[in-house]
Amino acid sequence: MTQRIELFRCIIAAGFLTLPGTAQSESSPTTPNIVLIFLDDLGYADVGFNAELFGVETDVVTPNIDALATGGTIFKQAYVAHPFCGPSRMALLSGRMPHTFGGQKNLPDVAKNLEGYNERGLPETEIMMSTVLQDAGYYTGCIGKWHIGSSKPFHPNSRGFDEFYGFTGGGHHYYPSLTDKVEPKVNDYQFFLEKNGEDIMSPDGVYLTDTLTEEAINFMKTGIQKEEPFFLYLAYNAPHSPLHGKTEDLQYLYPDHEPATPGNGVNFQDYERRQNYVAMIYAVDRGMKSIVDTLNDPDGDGDSSDTVMDNTLIVFMSDNGGKIRQGASNAPLQDDKGSTLEGGIRVPMFMHWPDQVPGGHVFEHPVLSLDLYPTFAGLANADIPEGKTLDGKDIWNDLLNGQNPRGDEPVFWLRHHGVGNEVSIRQGNLKAYRKIFGAWRIYDLSADLTETTDLAGENLELLDYLLGKGYEWSQNLIDPQWHDTAAGKKNWEEKGMPNWKKTFSRR
Repeated sequence: MTQRIELFRCIIAAGFLTLPGTAQSESSPTTPNIVLIFLDDLGYADVGFNAELFGVETDVVTPNIDALATGGTIFKQAYVAHPFCGPSRMALLSGRMPHTFGGQKNLPDVAKNLEGYNERGLPETEIMMSTVLQDAGYYTGCIGKWHIGSSKPFHPNSRGFDEFYGFTGGGHHYYPSLTDKVEPKVNDYQFFLEKNGEDIMSPDGVYLTDTLTEEAINFMKTGIQKEEPFFLYLAYNAPHSPLHGKTEDLQYLYPDHEPATPGNGVNFQDYERRQNYVAMIYAVDRGMKSIVDTLNDPDGDGDSSDTVMDNTLIVFMSDNGGKIRQGASNAPLQDDKGSTLEGGIRVPMFMHWPDQVPGGHVFEHPVLSLDLYPTFAGLANADIPEGKTLDGKDIWNDLLNGQNPRGDEPVFWLRHHGVGNEVSIRQGNLKAYRKIFGAWRIYDLSADLTETTDLAGENLELLDYLLGKGYEWSQNLIDPQWHDTAAGKKNWEEKGMPNWKKTFSRR
C-alpha cells in the first residue's frame, strides 16, 4: 500500500511540473457538455491533488481524480456558500445565497413529517441552473443526492432535469437492498431509490456509489446519442455517513482488514472509521475512471474517434468541509463541516477541459460555488431569465487571464446556531470571524491558513467597516422557511433570532 501511494504522489507531483496550457480564446469555441461532480463532506486533504498541493501526508488513493485535476486547473481557494449540505446545494443550483430565500437550514428528514416542512423546498421563484441550461437546448440529468425538496414542485424533474436517479433526502444507506426490505421506514436513509419519481428496488449486494456511476454513464451515453449538449449533475453522497466502505475496496486498500459481507450482521460502524472513509472515496475514484473512459470512447470499442472528452467541461468539488469525527481530514485548515472557519467552507475543486481550461495550473484567487451558475450559462450561451438575481460571477475570462474575480469585494458566510450566529466576512486576504457572541477575530489567510493568529486588535478600523457591511448585507436576508428539528424552531423563537444588531456589533 505504501509503495502504491508513493507512486500516485509521484504522478501528481509530475503533473505540477508541466507548463500551464493556453486557452485558444476568451470564450469557448463550441458549446461544451458539462459534468458537475459534487461530493458530500469531502475533507480538504482527502484527495491526492490537494494533499500534494499543501504538503499534507495522506492515505487516500485517488489516481483518477488526481489525473483530471493535474491535467486541468486546481482552485486553491474554492468556497461554498454554506458549511453544510442542503443550503450549500440550494446555493449551487440557484446561484443565490440560501439566506436570501430562507433556505439556510437543512430540510428535515421527511420521515419525521415535521411542521409541514415536507411540502417545502427551494422556492419555485428561483430559476435553477438546470432550467437555464435545459432551455438552452441541453439534455439535463441529476444523479444522486438532491436534498432541495421532495414534493412535486421541488422534485428534480420539476426543476429543469430531464432525468433523475437517486434520492431526494439528506442521505442514504450504501447497500440499499438491505433498507429496501425494512418496514416501516423510520428515516429517509431507508427510503427506496427512485428514477424519475418511481421507486426502484435495488438488486441484492449492489453498492450505491457504483450504481450512481453506472446511471451517470447511461445518461451520458444517451446524451451523446442525442447529438446535443448534456449537463450532468452527479451528486455522489460519498463520503457522507453512514461509513459504509465497499468490502472489496476495503480488502484491496487494507489487506489486513477483516472481511465483511452485507447482511451478515456486521455493524459497519465498528470498523475503523478512517478505513471506511478512504474506501468510500476510492469508490468515487473508480467511478471517475469509468466516466472518463466513457467520454473518451463512448462506444467502448477501442476507437477514440468518437470521443466527446475534448468538448466536455468537468468540474469537481465538495458541498462543504469534511466531518472530522467521521474520518475526514481538512488539513491544513481549521475546524470542519458546519463551521465558517476555513475547514467548513473551503473545499477541493478543479476544472478540466482539454485545450480550454489551462492544464497543470493552480488558480490562486478565491472563487465561489455561486460562480458556477453564471459561468455555465455563459459557456452554454444560455439566457438568464429577466429579473433573476445571481450572487456569483461568470469567472471564465478571469480564469483564463489569471485574475481575481472579486478584487476587494467582501464575501459573507453565515451559519445559525441555537442561540446566535457564526459569521465570516472576507475582504482580500483578511477574514473577520465570530462564533455566536464571542470575540471578533481577524485572520490573514495569506500567512495564517490555520486561522490561529488573531489580528483584530491592529485592524479595528477594518473590523468596524466589515461589521457595517455585514449588517447591511443581513437586511436583505429572511428567516428560515423551515427548521431541521422541532428544537431548532423552538430555539429560534425563544432566543429572538436572528439577532442581527447583536451579531454585527463589536460587543
